[in-house]
Amino acid sequence: MEISHITLIVQNLAKTTTMLETLFDAEEVYDSQDQTHSYFPENSF
Repeated sequence: MEISHITLIVQNLAKTTTMLETLFDAEEVYDSQDQTHSYFPENSF
């Protein structure tokens, strides 16, 4: 069994991004920026 993805809904995307990059050496591979296809900004690592 493997995990393909996990969704987190957070209050502060910038702080969460820093935490993931620091603790897990995560690399951002997607940033929704100003696209409006979602209710909230999205980042993928």
